[in-house]
Amino acid sequence: MDGAQHKCGVVEPPPHLLGGVGELEPADPEVQAIVDLVKSEFLKKSGVNAKAFQVVSYKSQVVAGRNYFVKVRLGKDQFCHLSIFAPIPYPKEKPQLKSFQLKKTEKDEITKF
Repeated sequence: MDGAQHKCGVVEPPPHLLGGVGELEPADPEVQAIVDLVKSEFLKKSGVNAKAFQVVSYKSQVVAGRNYFVKVRLGKDQFCHLSIFAPIPYPKEKPQLKSFQLKKTEKDEITKF
């Protein structure tokens, strides 16, 4: 198996210690879709004029839903970190932008914030 557990046709994420932040993961279409849902709110609150909005990598935390800590490319050498909460049952409830950090670099580590 590929690390994910399969039950009744449902793919479950790899197990994480409840409340612990998981390992760094590369960008994937599911997380990009979540980030896209909070893009307009981020742009409005931050005042950033982003030329791009591409997930680079992320970490997640299982809570009563899932917290995502995401590194996003905003332009050539512009990055930010987003903290997003995806409630259960996602996708019925929209993910919520909790906070963000600007002026990040590609090398800055993603941490819980």
